[in-house]
Amino acid sequence: MSRFKLLPVAAVVGAMLSLAACGGGSSGSADQTSNTSSGPITSFGSVYVNGVEYDTDGAAIYVEDEAASESDLRVGMMVTIDKDSNGNATSIHHDDDLEGIVLANNIAAGQTTGTMDIMGQTVTITADTVFESDVAGITDAGMVVAGNIVEVSGHSTGTGLITATRIEVKAVDLATYINTHAEGVELKGVVENHVLATSKFDIGSMTIDYSGAMLSDLAGGITNGIYVEVKSTAGIVGGELIAWKVEREDDGSIHREGDEDDEYEIHGMVMAMTADTITVDSQLVVINNETEFEDGVRGDIVVGAMVEVEGYFNAAGDLVAEEIELEDQEATSEMTGTVDIVDAPMPNVGTITLADTTVILVNEETIMHDSRDEGMTPDTNFNLQDLVQGDFVEIYVFANGDGTYTATKLEREDAPVMP
Repeated sequence: MSRFKLLPVAAVVGAMLSLAACGGGSSGSADQTSNTSSGPITSFGSVYVNGVEYDTDGAAIYVEDEAASESDLRVGMMVTIDKDSNGNATSIHHDDDLEGIVLANNIAAGQTTGTMDIMGQTVTITADTVFESDVAGITDAGMVVAGNIVEVSGHSTGTGLITATRIEVKAVDLATYINTHAEGVELKGVVENHVLATSKFDIGSMTIDYSGAMLSDLAGGITNGIYVEVKSTAGIVGGELIAWKVEREDDGSIHREGDEDDEYEIHGMVMAMTADTITVDSQLVVINNETEFEDGVRGDIVVGAMVEVEGYFNAAGDLVAEEIELEDQEATSEMTGTVDIVDAPMPNVGTITLADTTVILVNEETIMHDSRDEGMTPDTNFNLQDLVQGDFVEIYVFANGDGTYTATKLEREDAPVMP
């Protein structure tokens, strides 16, 4: 059998809007192949990003600028993929947004969506956020407590707002975390309210004290507007994060700046708007008279909307949108049930039929996550072809109007224990 539950989609979107106001395949919606793509990993069988499967054979993979392998990647991680002329991945880079101390959790017990204050950053957890935990006894977002250490990857403004695509509980507290992570917690963001006399600045609502810190790649010193990474082992003292290191990230700009005519594709959330620009995550995007819109029009773009942008960099280094696709379907209900039939002609394309005959469509954009943990090893490269009859699943869906449903997120879970 299966069980449905309506999702409070309007409430989640409303919260995001309120906060913001303060081998190569082909996408089903785009013909061009960009040189670089950015977005969250939705599934494996190679790597799926923005509804496209990327062949990773021969690709150089980096996690936090360290050489890694595909097995180090996880669903929900935000990645940047460089591609060759055939659309195959030549490199994949992942950097999280923060590994930090939870100050407050506004998600009620038993709930899975809402907001957390993590080192002065307001992190929104949605139905599409992938949740994992390395701490026994913490199995959902509502169980996280102040003092826990969590790692977050997602759609970030760099100035205090993050909509998480992935959140992982790393340790019960800072002391435990430092036992295995000697460099301590870290926070990336744009410097604001810098005061040279006191050696302090803000990222989001967190004040950073760098009076005793090593400065790396900051020959010109710290200035407002520069994009940095802060590391701390002392944690928060007197309401301020005590840094032992502050390092400039990349070229110091949170915006990606490409060479003229470089192509770029980004899947993210609209964080701000002007008459002729939108900011997608932290990337400024220029809209002109030649920009085409799919699944909507210019007036449909609002703060909080999810979009996919394909464009190119002009001579000034600005990203100019050639096409903007608006995501027009969001999960409206949650379903749990037992799998009866799996039809998967491709790793992440096909259907599953539940025991009650409900049919669920899965496509390249469906988030696929294995969260079993009782007596089983979760499959980090889980895809549709791994599902078998009898598996218990939790699925977020929208109705197609013909009696079938399309999954935005599918998780394989431990079957509930019957009383």
